[in-house]
Amino acid sequence: MSGTLGSRRGRLRQVGLLCLVMSLLLSGCAVYEYLYGRPPRRESQPTDQDLLRSAETQLSRHRYDEARKELQRLMNQYPDSDLVSLARLSTGKALYLEKKYDEARAELQRFLELHPQHERADEAHYYLGMSYFRQSDSPDRDQTYSKKALEEFEVLLKQMPDSPLAADAQERAIVARRKLAEKELYVGTFYYHRGNYGAAVGRFTALLKQYGGAGFDDEALYYLGESLWRLEQKDDARAAFQRLVQEYSQSEWAPSAAVRLGVTLVRTGPPKPKGPGPLDRMWEALQTTWDELAETLRGYPVFR
Repeated sequence: MSGTLGSRRGRLRQVGLLCLVMSLLLSGCAVYEYLYGRPPRRESQPTDQDLLRSAETQLSRHRYDEARKELQRLMNQYPDSDLVSLARLSTGKALYLEKKYDEARAELQRFLELHPQHERADEAHYYLGMSYFRQSDSPDRDQTYSKKALEEFEVLLKQMPDSPLAADAQERAIVARRKLAEKELYVGTFYYHRGNYGAAVGRFTALLKQYGGAGFDDEALYYLGESLWRLEQKDDARAAFQRLVQEYSQSEWAPSAAVRLGVTLVRTGPPKPKGPGPLDRMWEALQTTWDELAETLRGYPVFR
């Protein structure tokens, strides 16, 4: 009887000891939480959509480096995601906005190689064109970038005319074409004044064929006619002068062409506006600077 009673008491002591230990553990946790707060829960891994949204937020705040890190995480962690193409496109845009034009072009060209028919390919062509456009130089310098910019804008305008970027691309294309035309005129007149009339003819002919309507046709026709005249190609020269007199009678170059033809000049149509002078070029440069500043500020919440 006493043995049974002792056994019961032993079990009771064990139960009591277990309860005491549990109580201490629980109170210890409570004390820890009271002093230090709850331990942080382990967050779940962000999805591809989470990463893209985060990157877009960073872009809108002009935190381009952070945005590119999020986009790179998306491409690394979810290589088979449908959003990888958008991540690559956004990376190119971020690099462009950072003025890292060479890197932006590499990313955008890669996007177009992989996704030429993507529904947002217009953006890739636009920003690719802009990355060239921003680095194009004055007309008396190399115009490789202007030519490449024009090519991208023309692809957009031809293949995606309904794009919301089409209107701006059209304006940029006009500027690029004008620079390319002015470059041909600059080189052509350089050859002409040094008596290299054959080379001059090639430049003026190229201007009229490739960049006709850019604002320099009348001057190109005059110098083309004069170059041919000096090369004793009088019939071809008269054809150039005739076109100048007929299509650009208000031009400052038309009277000299009429003299070559031996005809009386009859001016018809509105006067031809003069080309940009030094002040006009300064104003264009200021407009470009303002345009770049506005592009940089665009996207900040206060300006949206």
